[in-house]
Amino acid sequence: MDWNAPLDNYCERVAPGLWGEPLNAVSNAGFIIAAFVLWWLMRRRSAPASLHTLAALLLLIGLGSLAFHTFANGWSVLLDVGFIALFIHFYVVCFLHWFWGLDWKWAWLGVPAYLVIGQLISLTLGRLVGGGGGQYLPALITMIVFAVALGLHRDPSLRPYRKWFSLTAGLFAVSLFLRTVDGPVCGQFVIGTHFLWHLCNAGVLFLVAYALLLRWREVNERRTLQ
Repeated sequence: MDWNAPLDNYCERVAPGLWGEPLNAVSNAGFIIAAFVLWWLMRRRSAPASLHTLAALLLLIGLGSLAFHTFANGWSVLLDVGFIALFIHFYVVCFLHWFWGLDWKWAWLGVPAYLVIGQLISLTLGRLVGGGGGQYLPALITMIVFAVALGLHRDPSLRPYRKWFSLTAGLFAVSLFLRTVDGPVCGQFVIGTHFLWHLCNAGVLFLVAYALLLRWREVNERRTLQ
């Protein structure tokens, strides 16, 4: 495989070159801004390393996607999808620890569980989502499962987060739709819709990370009072 061979995956790109996808490239600023806002909020509250790691992964998502939408080749697409995968899997671990109260050693079991369940979802339902979006369908379904689980949890302090994750899942569904229609609408909307996927996703990732920050603060305050 030629890792430097040019790729043409999205509507906006009509020729090779660093600025073949200007909106798709610039819209990655959403991820970068979201990461620095999270760091600012976390510094004010002295958040733990796990949450700082999520902010770092959010920054790397922006940089990896920027690399892909400028260089648009084999090695840059690995950066693009790789950092997203790392964020998703590490978020599952953090969710199980901060929301479900599992020790870290048990929370890490969420990674192989997500890999297996996610693969099953992609193989069975992923074909329903075009534009390469099927690989992100497991993340949407997981977000919905999180919302339902939090609403049913016996701890009343967790139930308000049901609406948080439900609304975030709704935003992610819109985001996934925008990714899916990038190709079909290309003839009528020549710049495509992929840049809107970036902007919506920046909001989604910020919101789910901020939910963890709020939950950590609740847990930390509860421990302080004991």
